[in-house]
Amino acid sequence: MTEIFINFVEINLVPLGALGVFIASLIEEVIAPIPSALVVAAAGFFLLDGGLSLSFFRDLFFIIAIPASAGVAIGSLVFYFLAYISGKPVLVKWGKWFGLSWSDIEKAQEKFSHTYTDEITLFVLRTIPIVPSVAIAAFCGLIRMNVWKYMGISFLGNLIRASLLGFLGAQAGALYYTYAGTIKCFEDAVLLVFVLAAVFFVVWGAYRTHLSKKRNTLLE
Repeated sequence: MTEIFINFVEINLVPLGALGVFIASLIEEVIAPIPSALVVAAAGFFLLDGGLSLSFFRDLFFIIAIPASAGVAIGSLVFYFLAYISGKPVLVKWGKWFGLSWSDIEKAQEKFSHTYTDEITLFVLRTIPIVPSVAIAAFCGLIRMNVWKYMGISFLGNLIRASLLGFLGAQAGALYYTYAGTIKCFEDAVLLVFVLAAVFFVVWGAYRTHLSKKRNTLLE
């Protein structure tokens, strides 16, 4: 599913720029098996040139980070309101269909202390996700955190995370294109080795078969 989605992003959403990043991030937040880190890094790979300039950081912020953060924050509202309205019974029964287990929510609960530091905890978890994103959203819905507070902190935390992932994706793209010729030569060399190995085993197998038939003829 991940490979299919990345191909879909490259063909259909990348040409849309910031809007495509927003849509892709929103979808991946709702469809649990798709890794969010991979989506944002892929957007950085396809949409940024990797050169460290003022225009690069402007595009990183406005084309990658802001749209991705908004998509994740809005997409996570599905699980936030599911938990807010229905509570534990529905999550226990149906959570598995969204890639969410009750143990994930309990892990999220361990990170919160039900004090003013919960906002800081949410921000940190959104910046560096230690537990699944859907579990964080569901837990915040269960404890009925103010939705605007939840959205604001989620957006800010994801803003930092998306900026970092987009930057890494862009640098990976720049590195790839810089050494594309070397990579291609290496790929060709590996392919040649496999072809020669295949030819060797075919010839060796035919030779052994010939020797076996010759030996059987002599024995007769």
